[in-house]
Amino acid sequence: MAFIKTCVRTLLTIAQKGAYCLSYVWFLLPIISLYVFKEIWCNMDDNPAKTDLYLNTYLLIFLIFIIAIVALKFRGKNTQFAIASGVAFYMILAFGFLGLFLASAPTGFAEQYPIPEGLEYHTPLKMKSHNTPDVYDDEVEKYVCQTDTTTYLQIRNGIQGGNYEYSFFYPMLPEGTIYLRCYEATTNLPLSEKRIKKSSSQQIPGSTRFSCHVRGKKFTIYEGDWGGYYAARIEVWFKGTNGDEKKLAEKIYAVEGWMR
Repeated sequence: MAFIKTCVRTLLTIAQKGAYCLSYVWFLLPIISLYVFKEIWCNMDDNPAKTDLYLNTYLLIFLIFIIAIVALKFRGKNTQFAIASGVAFYMILAFGFLGLFLASAPTGFAEQYPIPEGLEYHTPLKMKSHNTPDVYDDEVEKYVCQTDTTTYLQIRNGIQGGNYEYSFFYPMLPEGTIYLRCYEATTNLPLSEKRIKKSSSQQIPGSTRFSCHVRGKKFTIYEGDWGGYYAARIEVWFKGTNGDEKKLAEKIYAVEGWMR
């Protein structure tokens, strides 16, 4: 017990001395943060890994800066404390401003998980527009063949990249819930697991014949960037009223992520 108390006192002493030293060099931290901010800004479009590294560095510098501000207050350096507090406020604003851009910065997900050469995959049906009339609503059915199980699931592009709609056709099914599970096809990495299950869930009353059980249900894949396509395995699952779950179908699609 005495040893533990000694260790605690030693750590507290080191922390106090460290904070005391920071109170003398606090002005260097915002200068360093400006350099880190510049590196984040320059790399966020081309190098997601380096952006993450500098972002974590910025947060660490800010945390140390807060400790230095507290030390200034305890030392009674009120003028320096006021200046440092103002600088901290602007650092927070700068981080918020940066966050708006980082929310739509490329993640490099498709480059990290490229589509393997020779992999067979499907592309989502195009959404109907004024210039390119294509598949919409009932027209999806012309792509479905009752004797071809690979056609039961039909994915269509939504308004923006990463936004999709799915329709699902199947023979007789009892009452229950149909939902999607999505995975990166080469590594089985789950994609937007909780969000997709919630947004894609569709309760069905059951049917005694081949029919469309889900029509135009929207869901979003968040992993990835606009224009960066990778292979996703989209699985259709059914959960009965008794709680039992089973997979009904799966299909590999080239997809992109929603960048907002």
